Amino acid sequence: MNNKGGILSIIVWLASVVVIILILAAFVFFFDVTTTALLDAGAIIDSSVVNLTDATQKTMVPINLGMRSLTWISFLLITVLAFGILVENFYIRQHPILFFVHILIIFLGIIAAISISNFYEIFLNDPLLGGTLSEFTAASFIALNLPYWVAVIGIIGLILLVINASRDPEIRVRGV
Repeated sequence: MNNKGGILSIIVWLASVVVIILILAAFVFFFDVTTTALLDAGAIIDSSVVNLTDATQKTMVPINLGMRSLTWISFLLITVLAFGILVENFYIRQHPILFFVHILIIFLGIIAAISISNFYEIFLNDPLLGGTLSEFTAASFIALNLPYWVAVIGIIGLILLVINASRDPEIRVRGV
């Protein structure tokens, strides 16, 4: 195993939360706009060759309804990444002196999470993408309360790091 991993994973998770939500919300938004535009175009265009409204109803509307599942998939991705950090911290064996480095990373992550949470709130109040982002209720809850989540995941991960370091026979023999 890589003994140098795990230190910056909380920062990567922090950035991933907003990126996952914004990308999946953009997919939902653009599919919704495309479906609405095709349905409107089918109502305007009167063609005897192709019924655009019927074709849109049979193809794009089911895809658009399926894209709504991205609202809970985003929450699932975020929580799986958080649990991945905890599992990674449990299996990494690092010297306990890096405990202080992890505390510093957690504090930096909390400070960055405040800015990212405010940034996300600006997007949530945006008239263009805000309606779609409001559908992502669970993921938005995590993004709006990001400093708390970073603190909880960071502290639990830190505890798991210390537990695993105390199980390392090399550290017990040498001492701290």
